[in-house]
Amino acid sequence: MPQKNLSFLHIKNSYIAGNGVFSKKNILKGKRICFLEGKRYSLKEMINIVNEGKEDPADPLGIDEELYLDLDELFRTINHSCDPNAFIRGKNELVALRNITKGEELTYDYSTTMNDNEEKIKKAGHELWTCKCNCKSSLCRGVIDQFKTLPKERQKFYIRNRFMPDFMLKMFTVSEQY
Repeated sequence: MPQKNLSFLHIKNSYIAGNGVFSKKNILKGKRICFLEGKRYSLKEMINIVNEGKEDPADPLGIDEELYLDLDELFRTINHSCDPNAFIRGKNELVALRNITKGEELTYDYSTTMNDNEEKIKKAGHELWTCKCNCKSSLCRGVIDQFKTLPKERQKFYIRNRFMPDFMLKMFTVSEQY
């Protein structure tokens, strides 16, 4: 199903990293911004694509246990923040976590989508993807990493408020009592 017009989103230079996606309009808290789109791949397929040099290990978005989206360019350009203004609901719906003002860069916390199968990834000769964070927020953790590495209070915040994809909520509310 094609999305509504996304012309209110545009790519331009970001203070966080390279380019980012910015809004040309105000977006109210709780409103859908868009659905993140791309081609779906299993973990095994994604590893093969990375091994072939066709994909950067940083680009796929986890949308289910061992299922990824190889994001289309617009959505791949949305940057991470440790204090994001958006979150992913369901599998791939980007929603405003708070009011977003016209001209503001869209961000979400990448860690809320990351619970990768370390054993399979290491067996394939790779390490789990991590990255030095440059979001410059007062809540900056300094690194983008797996959800389980987040401070417990931040994990609780995301889980209690349901500010993360369904598969992550299922995985982390089953194993933890928040």
